[in-house]
Amino acid sequence: MKDLVEGTILRFKYKQTQFDGIVISYSNGLVNVKLSSGYNMTIPVDSMGDVELRGTRKIMTTETRKGKPDGGKKVGFLATGGTIASRVDYVTGAVKPVLDPEFLEDSVSNIREFSLDMDLMDPVLSENLTPSDWVEIAHRSLKLLERNGRTIVLHGTDTMSYTASALSFMFQEQTGPILFVGSQRSSDRPSSDAFLNLEAALEFSRAPMGEVGVVMHRNISDHEAALHRAVRVRKMHTSRRDAFRTLGGRPMAVYSSGTARFNETPRPASEGNVLMDKLERKVSMVYFHPSLEPDDLGQILNGRRAAVIMGTGLGHVGSRFYGIIKDAVNSGVKVIMTSQCINGMVDMNVYSTGRELQSIGVIPAGSMLPEVAMVKSMHLLGNYPEEDFTGLFLQNMRGEFNLRDGLGDEPI
Repeated sequence: MKDLVEGTILRFKYKQTQFDGIVISYSNGLVNVKLSSGYNMTIPVDSMGDVELRGTRKIMTTETRKGKPDGGKKVGFLATGGTIASRVDYVTGAVKPVLDPEFLEDSVSNIREFSLDMDLMDPVLSENLTPSDWVEIAHRSLKLLERNGRTIVLHGTDTMSYTASALSFMFQEQTGPILFVGSQRSSDRPSSDAFLNLEAALEFSRAPMGEVGVVMHRNISDHEAALHRAVRVRKMHTSRRDAFRTLGGRPMAVYSSGTARFNETPRPASEGNVLMDKLERKVSMVYFHPSLEPDDLGQILNGRRAAVIMGTGLGHVGSRFYGIIKDAVNSGVKVIMTSQCINGMVDMNVYSTGRELQSIGVIPAGSMLPEVAMVKSMHLLGNYPEEDFTGLFLQNMRGEFNLRDGLGDEPI
Protein backbone atom coordinates (compact mmCIF):
# COMPACT_ATOMS: atom_id res chain seq x y z
CA MET A 1 0.00 0.00 0.00
CA LYS A 2 1.95 3.00 -1.31
CA ASP A 3 0.28 5.56 1.03
CA LEU A 4 1.72 4.05 4.21
CA VAL A 5 4.63 6.47 4.59
CA GLU A 6 6.21 7.42 7.90
CA GLY A 7 3.89 9.58 9.96
CA THR A 8 0.64 8.42 8.36
CA ILE A 9 -2.20 8.34 10.87
CA LEU A 10 -4.47 5.38 10.30
CA ARG A 11 -7.24 3.23 11.73
CA PHE A 12 -7.36 -0.43 10.82
CA LYS A 13 -8.57 -3.84 11.90
CA TYR A 14 -6.36 -6.80 12.72
CA LYS A 15 -7.86 -10.10 13.80
CA GLN A 16 -11.27 -8.46 14.35
CA THR A 17 -9.85 -5.77 16.65
CA GLN A 18 -9.73 -2.09 15.67
CA PHE A 19 -6.50 -0.12 16.21
CA ASP A 20 -5.42 3.52 15.83
CA GLY A 21 -1.79 4.44 15.28
CA ILE A 22 0.96 6.17 13.31
CA VAL A 23 3.14 4.48 10.70
CA ILE A 24 6.77 4.26 11.81
CA SER A 25 8.02 2.40 8.73
CA TYR A 26 6.79 0.28 5.83
CA SER A 27 8.88 -2.10 3.77
CA ASN A 28 8.84 -5.60 2.31
CA GLY A 29 5.13 -5.92 2.97
CA LEU A 30 5.49 -5.26 6.71
CA VAL A 31 4.20 -2.15 8.39
CA ASN A 32 5.49 -0.98 11.78
CA VAL A 33 2.87 1.06 13.65
CA LYS A 34 3.08 2.99 16.93
CA LEU A 35 -0.33 2.35 18.44
CA SER A 36 -2.28 4.94 20.41
CA SER A 37 -1.61 2.76 23.47
CA GLY A 38 2.10 3.55 23.10
CA TYR A 39 3.09 0.03 22.03
CA ASN A 40 4.51 -0.84 18.61
CA MET A 41 3.02 -3.45 16.28
CA THR A 42 4.61 -4.97 13.17
CA ILE A 43 2.20 -6.85 10.92
CA PRO A 44 1.89 -7.90 7.24
CA VAL A 45 0.08 -5.14 5.39
CA ASP A 46 -2.18 -7.64 3.61
CA SER A 47 -3.54 -8.79 6.97
CA MET A 48 -4.88 -5.33 7.79
CA GLY A 49 -8.57 -4.81 7.23
CA ASP A 50 -10.76 -1.71 6.84
CA VAL A 51 -7.71 0.57 6.58
CA GLU A 52 -8.66 4.25 6.98
CA LEU A 53 -5.99 6.90 6.33
CA ARG A 54 -6.65 9.83 8.65
CA GLY A 55 -3.84 12.28 7.95
CA THR A 56 -0.13 12.67 8.69
CA ARG A 57 1.88 13.62 11.76
CA LYS A 58 5.47 13.86 12.92
CA ILE A 59 6.10 10.75 15.02
CA MET A 60 8.58 12.47 17.35
CA THR A 61 5.90 14.34 19.28
CA THR A 62 2.99 12.94 21.23
CA GLU A 63 0.79 16.00 21.27
CA THR A 64 0.83 19.64 20.33
CA ARG A 65 0.24 22.21 23.04
CA LYS A 66 0.74 25.76 21.81
CA GLY A 67 1.80 28.44 24.24
CA LYS A 68 1.86 32.19 24.10
CA PRO A 69 4.38 32.99 21.33
CA ASP A 70 5.80 36.24 22.70
CA GLY A 71 9.30 34.93 23.47
CA GLY A 72 9.74 37.56 26.18
CA LYS A 73 12.04 35.70 28.56
CA LYS A 74 15.51 34.66 27.47
CA VAL A 75 16.76 31.22 28.48
CA GLY A 76 19.90 29.33 27.60
CA PHE A 77 19.57 25.66 26.70
CA LEU A 78 22.55 23.33 26.86
CA ALA A 79 21.88 19.88 25.40
CA THR A 80 24.41 17.28 26.54
CA GLY A 81 22.52 14.15 25.48
CA GLY A 82 20.63 11.57 27.50
CA THR A 83 17.10 10.24 27.11
CA ILE A 84 15.50 13.70 27.10
CA ALA A 85 17.37 14.45 23.87
CA SER A 86 17.07 10.92 22.45
CA ARG A 87 14.84 8.97 20.14
CA VAL A 88 14.16 5.32 19.57
CA ASP A 89 15.86 3.60 16.64
CA TYR A 90 12.92 1.55 15.42
CA VAL A 91 15.18 -0.77 13.45
CA THR A 92 17.19 -1.96 16.46
CA GLY A 93 14.91 -0.85 19.29
CA ALA A 94 17.81 1.03 20.90
CA VAL A 95 17.56 4.55 22.31
CA LYS A 96 20.03 6.80 20.53
CA PRO A 97 21.00 10.43 21.16
CA VAL A 98 19.94 13.04 18.61
CA LEU A 99 21.71 16.28 17.85
CA ASP A 100 18.62 18.41 17.47
CA PRO A 101 16.44 18.74 20.62
CA GLU A 102 14.24 21.39 19.08
CA PHE A 103 11.53 18.82 18.49
CA LEU A 104 10.54 19.56 22.08
CA GLU A 105 9.29 22.99 21.12
CA ASP A 106 5.87 21.88 19.94
CA SER A 107 5.19 19.78 23.03
CA VAL A 108 6.04 22.07 25.95
CA SER A 109 3.18 24.43 26.68
CA ASN A 110 5.19 27.40 27.97
CA ILE A 111 8.33 27.14 25.88
CA ARG A 112 7.12 29.76 23.40
CA GLU A 113 7.02 32.32 26.19
CA PHE A 114 10.82 32.21 26.12
CA SER A 115 13.46 33.18 23.64
CA LEU A 116 15.73 30.15 23.28
CA ASP A 117 19.51 30.34 23.10
CA MET A 118 20.61 26.83 22.15
CA ASP A 119 24.02 25.25 22.69
CA LEU A 120 24.52 21.64 21.64
CA MET A 121 27.36 19.48 22.89
CA ASP A 122 28.21 16.27 21.11
CA PRO A 123 25.44 14.05 22.54
CA VAL A 124 26.66 11.51 25.05
CA LEU A 125 24.94 9.06 27.36
CA SER A 126 25.57 10.14 30.92
CA GLU A 127 27.54 7.03 31.91
CA ASN A 128 30.23 8.20 29.49
CA LEU A 129 30.65 11.62 31.10
CA THR A 130 33.84 12.33 33.05
CA PRO A 131 34.99 15.22 35.29
CA SER A 132 36.46 16.85 32.17
CA ASP A 133 32.93 16.98 30.77
CA TRP A 134 31.69 18.55 34.03
CA VAL A 135 34.16 21.37 33.49
CA GLU A 136 33.05 21.85 29.88
CA ILE A 137 29.38 21.83 30.94
CA ALA A 138 30.20 24.43 33.61
CA HIS A 139 31.89 26.77 31.13
CA ARG A 140 29.11 26.43 28.55
CA SER A 141 26.49 26.98 31.27
CA LEU A 142 28.36 30.10 32.34
CA LYS A 143 28.26 31.56 28.82
CA LEU A 144 24.53 30.87 28.53
CA LEU A 145 23.93 32.33 32.00
CA GLU A 146 25.78 35.53 31.11
CA ARG A 147 23.78 35.93 27.89
CA ASN A 148 20.35 34.97 29.19
CA GLY A 149 20.20 35.12 32.99
CA ARG A 150 19.20 31.47 33.32
CA THR A 151 20.44 28.13 32.00
CA ILE A 152 18.68 24.80 31.53
CA VAL A 153 20.89 21.74 30.99
CA LEU A 154 19.44 18.67 29.26
CA HIS A 155 21.27 15.70 30.76
CA GLY A 156 20.99 11.92 31.08
CA THR A 157 19.51 10.83 34.40
CA ASP A 158 22.00 8.15 35.46
CA THR A 159 24.81 10.51 36.49
CA MET A 160 22.88 13.79 36.50
CA SER A 161 23.23 14.28 40.28
CA TYR A 162 27.04 13.98 39.98
CA THR A 163 27.25 16.65 37.28
CA ALA A 164 24.75 18.93 39.03
CA SER A 165 26.57 18.73 42.38
CA ALA A 166 29.90 19.35 40.63
CA LEU A 167 28.54 22.56 39.09
CA SER A 168 26.99 23.51 42.41
CA PHE A 169 30.45 23.54 44.02
CA MET A 170 32.24 25.01 40.99
CA PHE A 171 29.92 28.05 40.88
CA GLN A 172 31.11 30.09 43.83
CA GLU A 173 28.69 32.83 42.75
CA GLN A 174 26.04 32.81 40.03
CA THR A 175 23.67 35.40 38.66
CA GLY A 176 20.76 33.06 37.96
CA PRO A 177 19.54 29.47 38.12
CA ILE A 178 21.24 26.55 36.41
CA LEU A 179 18.67 23.75 36.25
CA PHE A 180 19.36 20.20 35.14
CA VAL A 181 16.50 18.37 33.41
CA GLY A 182 16.27 14.77 32.27
CA SER A 183 13.66 12.21 31.38
CA GLN A 184 13.24 8.56 32.16
CA ARG A 185 11.40 7.84 28.91
CA SER A 186 12.29 9.18 25.50
CA SER A 187 10.32 12.00 23.96
CA ASP A 188 8.72 9.89 21.23
CA ARG A 189 6.85 7.77 23.81
CA PRO A 190 3.37 8.79 24.97
CA SER A 191 4.47 8.17 28.57
CA SER A 192 7.53 10.42 28.26
CA ASP A 193 8.19 12.65 31.24
CA ALA A 194 10.36 15.01 29.19
CA PHE A 195 7.68 17.59 28.42
CA LEU A 196 6.41 18.22 31.95
CA ASN A 197 9.93 18.25 33.36
CA LEU A 198 10.98 20.85 30.82
CA GLU A 199 7.82 22.90 31.33
CA ALA A 200 8.46 22.90 35.10
CA ALA A 201 12.13 23.84 34.67
CA LEU A 202 11.11 26.86 32.60
CA GLU A 203 8.73 27.98 35.34
CA PHE A 204 11.32 27.43 38.09
CA SER A 205 13.86 29.40 36.04
CA ARG A 206 11.77 32.56 36.50
CA ALA A 207 12.73 32.62 40.21
CA PRO A 208 15.50 35.05 41.25
CA MET A 209 17.72 32.23 42.49
CA GLY A 210 21.47 31.70 42.25
CA GLU A 211 22.01 27.99 42.66
CA VAL A 212 22.03 24.71 40.78
CA GLY A 213 19.01 22.40 40.84
CA VAL A 214 17.56 19.24 39.34
CA VAL A 215 14.01 19.14 37.93
CA MET A 216 12.17 15.84 37.50
CA HIS A 217 8.70 14.34 37.98
CA ARG A 218 7.32 14.60 41.53
CA ASN A 219 5.18 11.43 41.24
CA ILE A 220 4.18 8.88 38.64
CA SER A 221 1.30 10.96 37.33
CA ASP A 222 1.90 13.63 34.73
CA HIS A 223 0.81 16.55 36.90
CA GLU A 224 3.64 17.52 39.24
CA ALA A 225 7.37 18.06 39.00
CA ALA A 226 9.87 18.89 41.75
CA LEU A 227 12.94 21.12 42.00
CA HIS A 228 15.68 19.44 44.03
CA ARG A 229 18.82 21.01 45.46
CA ALA A 230 21.71 19.61 43.45
CA VAL A 231 23.68 18.45 46.49
CA ARG A 232 20.75 16.63 48.17
CA VAL A 233 19.20 14.66 45.29
CA ARG A 234 19.65 11.08 44.17
CA LYS A 235 18.14 8.79 41.53
CA MET A 236 16.23 6.14 43.52
CA HIS A 237 14.66 3.98 40.81
CA THR A 238 15.87 2.66 37.47
CA SER A 239 12.81 3.49 35.39
CA ARG A 240 9.99 5.21 37.29
CA ARG A 241 9.26 8.78 36.27
CA ASP A 242 9.46 9.91 39.91
CA ALA A 243 12.88 8.33 40.42
CA PHE A 244 14.57 11.45 41.78
CA ARG A 245 14.16 12.34 45.44
CA THR A 246 15.54 14.89 47.85
CA LEU A 247 17.04 12.77 50.62
CA GLY A 248 16.39 13.66 54.23
CA GLY A 249 13.98 16.48 53.47
CA ARG A 250 11.61 17.99 50.98
CA PRO A 251 12.34 19.30 47.49
CA MET A 252 12.95 23.02 47.24
CA ALA A 253 9.82 23.57 45.13
CA VAL A 254 6.98 21.81 43.34
CA TYR A 255 5.38 22.68 40.00
CA SER A 256 1.71 21.85 39.50
CA SER A 257 -1.07 23.19 37.25
CA GLY A 258 1.13 25.91 35.83
CA THR A 259 2.32 27.22 39.20
CA ALA A 260 5.69 26.84 40.93
CA ARG A 261 5.50 26.80 44.75
CA PHE A 262 8.72 27.12 46.74
CA ASN A 263 9.13 25.22 50.00
CA GLU A 264 12.52 26.72 50.80
CA THR A 265 14.13 30.02 49.96
CA PRO A 266 16.85 29.26 47.41
CA ARG A 267 20.27 30.89 47.49
CA PRO A 268 19.80 34.40 46.07
CA ALA A 269 21.31 35.38 42.76
CA SER A 270 24.67 37.16 42.90
CA GLU A 271 25.70 40.27 41.01
CA GLY A 272 28.45 38.38 39.21
CA ASN A 273 29.48 34.85 38.27
CA VAL A 274 32.51 33.21 39.85
CA LEU A 275 33.50 29.80 38.48
CA MET A 276 36.18 27.73 40.22
CA ASP A 277 36.80 25.05 37.62
CA LYS A 278 39.69 23.01 39.05
CA LEU A 279 38.89 19.43 40.05
CA GLU A 280 41.28 16.96 41.66
CA ARG A 281 40.84 13.60 39.91
CA LYS A 282 42.71 11.45 42.46
CA VAL A 283 39.66 10.94 44.67
CA SER A 284 37.98 7.55 45.14
CA MET A 285 34.82 6.21 46.70
CA VAL A 286 34.54 2.68 48.14
CA TYR A 287 31.56 0.73 49.47
CA PHE A 288 32.56 -1.15 52.62
CA HIS A 289 31.28 -4.74 52.84
CA PRO A 290 32.07 -7.75 55.05
CA SER A 291 34.15 -9.55 52.40
CA LEU A 292 36.30 -6.51 51.64
CA GLU A 293 39.96 -7.28 52.35
CA PRO A 294 42.39 -4.77 53.89
CA ASP A 295 44.69 -5.21 50.88
CA ASP A 296 41.83 -4.28 48.55
CA LEU A 297 41.20 -1.07 50.48
CA GLY A 298 44.94 -0.41 50.58
CA GLN A 299 45.13 -0.61 46.78
CA ILE A 300 42.19 1.79 46.44
CA LEU A 301 43.77 4.31 48.81
CA ASN A 302 47.23 4.07 47.25
CA GLY A 303 48.12 7.19 45.30
CA ARG A 304 44.84 8.95 46.15
CA ARG A 305 44.57 12.42 47.64
CA ALA A 306 41.17 11.65 49.17
CA ALA A 307 38.81 8.70 49.53
CA VAL A 308 35.20 8.45 50.65
CA ILE A 309 34.29 5.26 52.52
CA MET A 310 30.61 4.33 52.61
CA GLY A 311 30.64 2.68 56.02
CA THR A 312 27.93 0.84 57.94
CA GLY A 313 25.30 2.48 60.12
CA LEU A 314 26.58 5.57 61.91
CA GLY A 315 29.93 5.35 60.08
CA HIS A 316 31.95 2.21 60.84
CA VAL A 317 34.30 -0.26 59.18
CA GLY A 318 35.83 -3.42 60.62
CA SER A 319 38.75 -2.96 63.03
CA ARG A 320 40.97 -4.98 60.67
CA PHE A 321 41.05 -1.89 58.41
CA TYR A 322 42.33 0.56 61.01
CA GLY A 323 46.00 -0.01 60.16
CA ILE A 324 45.49 0.52 56.41
CA ILE A 325 43.46 3.67 57.02
CA LYS A 326 45.98 5.04 59.54
CA ASP A 327 48.83 4.52 57.04
CA ALA A 328 46.84 6.31 54.34
CA VAL A 329 46.01 9.27 56.59
CA ASN A 330 49.64 9.54 57.71
CA SER A 331 50.70 9.62 54.05
CA GLY A 332 48.39 12.58 53.43
CA VAL A 333 45.22 10.94 52.11
CA LYS A 334 42.00 12.60 53.28
CA VAL A 335 39.77 9.72 54.41
CA ILE A 336 36.09 10.63 54.74
CA MET A 337 33.37 8.50 56.31
CA THR A 338 29.79 8.46 55.02
CA SER A 339 27.04 5.92 55.58
CA GLN A 340 25.48 3.26 53.39
CA CYS A 341 22.11 4.15 54.91
CA ILE A 342 19.92 6.14 52.55
CA ASN A 343 18.80 8.57 55.25
CA GLY A 344 20.22 9.78 58.52
CA MET A 345 23.73 10.96 59.27
CA VAL A 346 27.13 9.71 60.31
CA ASP A 347 27.75 10.06 64.06
CA MET A 348 31.15 8.71 65.05
CA ASN A 349 30.83 9.68 68.72
CA VAL A 350 28.23 7.07 69.66
CA TYR A 351 30.38 3.92 69.62
CA SER A 352 34.03 3.46 70.53
CA THR A 353 34.79 2.21 67.00
CA GLY A 354 33.73 5.57 65.58
CA ARG A 355 35.84 7.44 68.10
CA GLU A 356 38.84 5.25 67.24
CA LEU A 357 38.46 6.05 63.55
CA GLN A 358 38.31 9.75 64.34
CA SER A 359 41.45 9.47 66.43
CA ILE A 360 43.17 7.95 63.38
CA GLY A 361 42.15 11.00 61.37
CA VAL A 362 38.97 9.94 59.57
CA ILE A 363 36.69 12.89 58.77
CA PRO A 364 32.97 12.26 59.52
CA ALA A 365 30.72 13.55 56.71
CA GLY A 366 27.56 14.05 58.78
CA SER A 367 24.49 13.87 56.54
CA MET A 368 26.37 14.50 53.29
CA LEU A 369 25.59 12.04 50.51
CA PRO A 370 28.60 9.85 49.58
CA GLU A 371 28.78 10.98 45.95
CA VAL A 372 28.50 14.63 47.02
CA ALA A 373 31.31 14.11 49.54
CA MET A 374 33.44 12.76 46.68
CA VAL A 375 32.66 15.70 44.38
CA LYS A 376 33.20 18.22 47.18
CA SER A 377 36.59 16.66 47.94
CA MET A 378 37.55 16.99 44.26
CA HIS A 379 36.53 20.65 44.33
CA LEU A 380 38.32 21.53 47.59
CA LEU A 381 41.58 19.80 46.66
CA GLY A 382 41.52 21.47 43.24
CA ASN A 383 40.92 25.03 44.42
CA TYR A 384 42.09 25.54 48.02
CA PRO A 385 45.26 24.98 50.06
CA GLU A 386 45.41 21.43 51.39
CA GLU A 387 45.65 22.63 55.00
CA ASP A 388 42.19 24.21 54.64
CA PHE A 389 40.56 20.96 53.52
CA THR A 390 39.01 19.70 56.76
CA GLY A 391 37.67 23.09 57.84
CA LEU A 392 36.08 23.75 54.46
CA PHE A 393 34.79 20.19 54.13
CA LEU A 394 32.83 20.58 57.37
CA GLN A 395 31.32 23.90 56.22
CA ASN A 396 27.85 23.82 54.71
CA MET A 397 28.89 25.49 51.45
CA ARG A 398 25.93 24.68 49.13
CA GLY A 399 23.33 23.08 51.40
CA GLU A 400 25.03 19.67 51.23
CA PHE A 401 24.59 19.15 54.98
CA ASN A 402 20.98 18.44 55.75
CA LEU A 403 19.85 20.34 58.82
CA ARG A 404 16.81 18.11 59.27
CA ASP A 405 16.81 14.37 59.82
CA GLY A 406 13.70 13.14 58.08
CA LEU A 407 13.13 10.28 55.70
CA GLY A 408 12.69 12.70 52.83
CA ASP A 409 9.95 13.49 50.37
CA GLU A 410 7.46 14.64 52.99
CA PRO A 411 4.44 16.49 51.57
CA ILE A 412 5.26 20.03 50.60
